[in-house]
Amino acid sequence: MSEDDSQALRLKQGGALLTEGEDDAAARRRAHYAWPADGIDADAQLVVEASVAADGTMAKWHYRARVGDTASEARGSGTQVSLPPLLYRHAHASVAVDDPSRLIPTQAHAFARESFIDEVAHDARRDPVALRLDHLDVTRDAGAREIIRMVSERAAWGAAPQAAQAPASPWLRGRGFAFDGQTREATGRVDALPDYSPKSARAEPPPMGWSAWVVDLDVNRVTGDIAVRRVVAGQGAGTPDAAALQGLPAWQIEEAIARATGVRRIARASHDEAGGAATPVSHDLIDAHSERASHITPRTGPDDRRIEQAAAPVAAAIANALYDATGVRFRAPPFDPEQIRRAFAAAGPAVMLDAPAAARRPSRWRRWLAGGGIGGVAGGLIGLACSILPGPSPIAPLPAGAGADASMWSAAMLERGRQVAIAGDCAVCHTAPGGHVNAGGLALQTPFGTVWSTNITPDRDTGIGAWSYEAFARAMRQGITRDGRHLYPAFPYTAFARMSESDMMALYAYLMSQPAVQHAAPETKLPFPMNQRRLVAGWNWLFHDAREYQPDAQQSALWNRGKYLVDGAAHCGACHTPRNALGAEKGGFAYLGGGSAEGWDAPALVAARAAPVPWTEDALFTYLRTGFSAEHGVAAGPMAPVVAGLASLPEPDVRAIAHYIASLSPPVDPAVAAKAAAQRAAGANADALTAAGFQNGRRMFEAACAVCHAESGGVGHLGVRPLMGLNTSVSQASPENLLRVMMHGIAQPATEGLGYMPGFKDSFDDQQLAELAGYIRARYAPGQPAWHGLAETAAGLREAVH
Repeated sequence: MSEDDSQALRLKQGGALLTEGEDDAAARRRAHYAWPADGIDADAQLVVEASVAADGTMAKWHYRARVGDTASEARGSGTQVSLPPLLYRHAHASVAVDDPSRLIPTQAHAFARESFIDEVAHDARRDPVALRLDHLDVTRDAGAREIIRMVSERAAWGAAPQAAQAPASPWLRGRGFAFDGQTREATGRVDALPDYSPKSARAEPPPMGWSAWVVDLDVNRVTGDIAVRRVVAGQGAGTPDAAALQGLPAWQIEEAIARATGVRRIARASHDEAGGAATPVSHDLIDAHSERASHITPRTGPDDRRIEQAAAPVAAAIANALYDATGVRFRAPPFDPEQIRRAFAAAGPAVMLDAPAAARRPSRWRRWLAGGGIGGVAGGLIGLACSILPGPSPIAPLPAGAGADASMWSAAMLERGRQVAIAGDCAVCHTAPGGHVNAGGLALQTPFGTVWSTNITPDRDTGIGAWSYEAFARAMRQGITRDGRHLYPAFPYTAFARMSESDMMALYAYLMSQPAVQHAAPETKLPFPMNQRRLVAGWNWLFHDAREYQPDAQQSALWNRGKYLVDGAAHCGACHTPRNALGAEKGGFAYLGGGSAEGWDAPALVAARAAPVPWTEDALFTYLRTGFSAEHGVAAGPMAPVVAGLASLPEPDVRAIAHYIASLSPPVDPAVAAKAAAQRAAGANADALTAAGFQNGRRMFEAACAVCHAESGGVGHLGVRPLMGLNTSVSQASPENLLRVMMHGIAQPATEGLGYMPGFKDSFDDQQLAELAGYIRARYAPGQPAWHGLAETAAGLREAVH
């Protein structure tokens, strides 16, 4: 294309074009791309040329686009060409588009620009996202920078992704990023691109809408098949004072991926997508079911335009992900198996060995040890041997003065981290009575001795202020501190390892943004041999699976979200699953089959036989959300602060937990549950029990308990009325939960509407408590065997400090 062509629109910045005779100290780079033109059997030819410094900085940028002879024939029609937005800032830039018939789609320009920047970044050994940010002004491009930051944070960009498959698998895994912008007040005619010259530094920029994509995919190096696994895509104005990131509808994600790859997949909210979002930012993509694939909803013209505008960067993101996985550049769509196989054959197998993702893959030896079967057994033996060898290496502390603060992360990421911290009950275990939040010092009683919680505030001396994200993630996934010491599994890293990298990063950001508290928690000193922390290495090899949660494509998004929370951040199994002699949670049918926490019995969550009334999903949701279910009772003991946290989480997340837990038991008809509740509420005949020797217990119950806990006791006056006949603690094999509540009451209810319950340890002696508990058991759990040794149990609990 001639620079003198009157039909070629050009933008000059600083009065200079990147001409053939011009050069400087930077290297000149040129790349050619192609894109199918609209309506004709020809490709748009896209050429990007730039002068590139060693660090990837592009001072000069020249972009040219044309469509062969067909476009030239339309010259002189007077049609004005729309220019692609020049999103990044360069000292000198020019754009020339020869397309009077408007045959070049919008995606073509974004594809060429975003592919070229990715090539420059990899050649300069720069992070592609960081290089883009280097070419955006902190002030004038604040909106664009914020959208890029929020999307890259949500995708955990920069973290090492999981290995794709087994070593012998032909599948390779990669991820790519792309970005685009559109003028939000489009006039349909663009006479000039945004003026990035120095004279416009004080000018108000035109309102823009931005979109960014991160694509994770697998590609088969033998067949050339592509499987897009996950898409993180967000759009918005991105102004930091009103940072709001909106996701794209699932159908737009599906259509954009299908157009780029020729493969239709179903998009649904990712398992780590927090509930409450109108349009999720992160989507998992699964194989399309035949019945849905055969009923594709027709799209209208406006739908097509929305797909083109919102999904313009998707092709570049896919191409960049393919390069990340394979080391092979794809400069033209479609990305179908035939084209991919041809490209692989031309490049040769040696290229894939140098692919960016190849450097991130663990060695075969490490993958073998991490697997099951012989490798797992050998790993256990090696882990035990490691207990007598030097421990893990320390991770260097953050430099002094380089501590993190809230300004390093977006408001969206900090809020996400806050929700993860609530789901994980961080403050519950890391806050001592009367102490500062998360400053540690809470005594946790275990069968092996007392373990003291640590300070997780960003204090450099006594907390985690000197911890890098790498050190934090290692502690959360492997149970190893920054200085290389093993943590005891009382800290549930066995569950936190299930968390996604996005949630892990968000949690780190949130904790590091909180006030630093200098407080040295007491040191944990267990008796020999438990005081030998290196033995935990063998324990980990035997019992710990450090892999992230993998969603089940056969289950719904709601089910996967619930399981992800239950098994991950919420670590429900830590209390509700029984443990073996070495303190590891049992698997198989014992999963969520009932355990203990802080001396309390944690009931089974799977077909709980002790529950007087079977749990429905709605009853479980109400209980988890409010701390009270009319058919089951009130949350007390260690469960009360858990509910207090769940009450502040997005409602869909609590619904997902209830949905998953309910799915583990046979379905319950609400009408059947209501009938069972009505039958159990009244209990056995009180007069008959009096004749059987329970008169003392009956008198105490009617004087102190009936007003709130009997069906005929009245309206009560301290909050909700949990009927004794429906309380799970009355039907449990152990009387300890009931005795604890009777003695200590509920001074801090899970939520305000519950009201408090007074304790009776100072009003009743051990024998009276035994008589009262015996009467309650006989009347309201008549089908269960009587408790024995109640007075002795009450005496032991009275002496215990909780």
